[in-house]
Amino acid sequence: MRVPVYPQDLIRNRGFKSLSKQLQEQWHGSTSISLADAQKALAQGLGYKSFYDLSETSKVCQPGEPVPPEADVRQAIGSAIKATLQPGDELNLERLVNDLPLTNLVAFKRVQVSHGAGYSLLSKLASGAQQGLIKEHIQTLENILSESGSLRDRALFACMLGALRSSEILSARMHYGVAVYGVKPRDTKNVLDTIPDRHRSLFKQYIKSSKLSDGDYLFRAPNVPGRPLSSNALMKICFSWARKANIDAGLLTPHSVRKTTDNYADLMRKISERLGHHSANMSLAYAVRLPTTSSTAS
Repeated sequence: MRVPVYPQDLIRNRGFKSLSKQLQEQWHGSTSISLADAQKALAQGLGYKSFYDLSETSKVCQPGEPVPPEADVRQAIGSAIKATLQPGDELNLERLVNDLPLTNLVAFKRVQVSHGAGYSLLSKLASGAQQGLIKEHIQTLENILSESGSLRDRALFACMLGALRSSEILSARMHYGVAVYGVKPRDTKNVLDTIPDRHRSLFKQYIKSSKLSDGDYLFRAPNVPGRPLSSNALMKICFSWARKANIDAGLLTPHSVRKTTDNYADLMRKISERLGHHSANMSLAYAVRLPTTSSTAS
């Protein structure tokens, strides 16, 4: 059993860090414990070998990972705490464990929202009730990446803002001095044409500084010549951005960035029109196979 822990949980006074602090403060035994000991016990209770193991694993924790039942988690935390007790220690273990607000963790927040939503799939989609990236997040990310000085990260983000899919970004290569993308070898397009105007200058700068030759991948795997950046490595990069921007790591993916762009919205509108739908609600109803009422033009 392992509870998924995300980078956001390791921000000071939030998530795992706040739980560890509370555990230390509520430890009314014959002897007190350090914050490091509280973190170790809590990490082991959540299914990790140590706090270091938890911290490293959080960097690659995938969105939507299964969450164990809360009762099982509290029992495991209690067992981990009990193992740290010294002979003669007196501690109201049951009360201590039950008082821990596990909903401070991102994983349990999602479980709580999922169980209490009470809306149909269509109403969630139509109302936009589900959480997701918004324009303010995008602006924050642009500012942070600009300050980071990493041309690669800024070029990656520019591709996402160009509404390129992950597969198109990772498969992009240099061809006759031009960066092109396309899942099919013969169906290639200029990457620069998709990127927003405000990012084209830095993208050209990235190409020039990277000294890419024809056939080279636009984004290469570190220390592995001739190999593209992997999808797993791309997700790790997104997680690192989310942590710096204080955004839920589960919300920041190449696809979620793509969905915020005008190009993506235009694509969805064209698809809707081709399907014969003239409103978002009609398209959503079609997507979930709900009955719709047809109307004729007057």
